[in-house]
Amino acid sequence: MTMTHRQRIENALAFKPTDRVPYSLWRHFPNLDRHPRRMAELCLAAQKRYDLDFVKLMPYGLYSAVDYGLDLTVDVTQPPVAREPLIKRVEDWDKLRPVPGTRGEYAILLESQRLLIEMMTEPVPFVQTIFSPLTTAAKLSSPEIVKRHIAQDPRRVRRALEIITATTKRFLKASLEVGLDGVFFATQMSTEGLLPVAVHEEYVKKFDLEALEPVKGATWFNILHVHGAKPLLKETRDYPVQALNWHDKDEGPSMKEVREFSSLAFMGGLSHGEYFDRKDNPLIVKDVLDAEREGRGVILAPGCVLSPAVSEEMCGLVHESVLKTRGDRPNA
Repeated sequence: MTMTHRQRIENALAFKPTDRVPYSLWRHFPNLDRHPRRMAELCLAAQKRYDLDFVKLMPYGLYSAVDYGLDLTVDVTQPPVAREPLIKRVEDWDKLRPVPGTRGEYAILLESQRLLIEMMTEPVPFVQTIFSPLTTAAKLSSPEIVKRHIAQDPRRVRRALEIITATTKRFLKASLEVGLDGVFFATQMSTEGLLPVAVHEEYVKKFDLEALEPVKGATWFNILHVHGAKPLLKETRDYPVQALNWHDKDEGPSMKEVREFSSLAFMGGLSHGEYFDRKDNPLIVKDVLDAEREGRGVILAPGCVLSPAVSEEMCGLVHESVLKTRGDRPNA
């Protein structure tokens, strides 16, 4: 029996059989992603073209930092980048003021979310992209600046994180009111060697858990994306999420290794970025079959966002390969 997209995701999260490997792909749409309707149209078009089992809204990577005053350099051929760090000196954290989380750049995402849901003609699971508070702080400065300032004046950084966390929660609550199935919660500050474990607990995990409070009991499809090499997957395993996404193919660890300590569903199995685009057809097919062999509780996806340069042919090949997978896979 052919399942709906929602049934596939629900079964994967519950480690139940699926009729084929559930999957999704996502990429940025440079200079088209700051218009609410266009972003919604592009995300929905990708879902329909490749029969994706869930949609991840794809804002540009600096959206959570702009309303605090970060200035962007915009080139019509490239994604926007910071003109310069907003936070350079430790005293600069004092300039940070609360923002509503429902206006400015956040309003663009909320309207895009509303339009996307309105345009859907079938119940495809939808997740909103949320950045962890310290990740937003790093976008206002840099990971290195944040690390240095935590050591230099932790009180100032904590105050800034309290402001960012409150904004993140307000945005998340507004997203819940519009309607969504879950969040794609991305942390770029949870990697080995970046922060000592004790500092990670106090400045990353503490504020992450606070920011995620609104989803507890409110959504069923929350994803934690731990970005970068040597991710702190054990340290983040008690987050209120149902699925875990990391760079399993490109930087590891493997799904088999993580399964030794995690009972979450896994989202991965595909490479991302330039490596993905350079792969030939047999390697793409092998990735899909490898994900099938992992067993139940796996949603095929890239370990991180795909490069905009990834060809439609490669995305189409993933879709074709997924359609050839079987259901009722053995337990992982």
